[in-house]
Amino acid sequence: MNLMIDGAVRHFIPIKEFRADHGLPPTFSMAHFEPKDFTGLGSIDRAGAELNQLRAAVLAAVPDRLALAGWLEALPQLHATFRGQLYAINAVVQLHESEIDFAAAGFGDVTQAYVYALIRANAAKDPPPSFAVVYGVWLNSTARVSQTIYEYTHQGSVWRVQLVTHAYGRAGMIVAMAESAAVYVHDVTLGCPAEGFMAGLLAEVAARIQASITAAG
Repeated sequence: MNLMIDGAVRHFIPIKEFRADHGLPPTFSMAHFEPKDFTGLGSIDRAGAELNQLRAAVLAAVPDRLALAGWLEALPQLHATFRGQLYAINAVVQLHESEIDFAAAGFGDVTQAYVYALIRANAAKDPPPSFAVVYGVWLNSTARVSQTIYEYTHQGSVWRVQLVTHAYGRAGMIVAMAESAAVYVHDVTLGCPAEGFMAGLLAEVAARIQASITAAG
């Protein structure tokens, strides 16, 4: 995983690799520093059919043929479809209303950013932008480093650890060791389980939007 931290792109190595490199126990994770309370949280563990239903409905809501000029007006209806489908499956996933609002806002932000990127590229007579790049810029804009610094003693050295979050929740740690530069560690154990689903859905929606514009000529 790469994230923009302090104005520079940082590569986060998998936590299993970091543990192996330094002889750390399995308990070394974000949960060691800030345990997560799962009480009352929604879950997608048994919602495969419902997520497929949401995906199909959202993709079906993308017009087959719509010129670029019409997309800013069309987006609110697409956003409303996504929100409505979340409510439709909520008896199974059991999200709080604030969580639905947050997910819907993220969906809206990314799709709007992609359409604006298409408009800018068209005005400059450039090729359509890569969705992955647009998505990466958005995700980077949500990255935050906790100001809380935790100390962790390992083999006589005291490390300083800060947690990193992004739009999907906890993403990793910055580990500053006594005699080396900070290491960026990716830890998904307490992250949002819907991150992969949302990233995939947004990529599919972006591809449909581009196809719709192409079909409209």
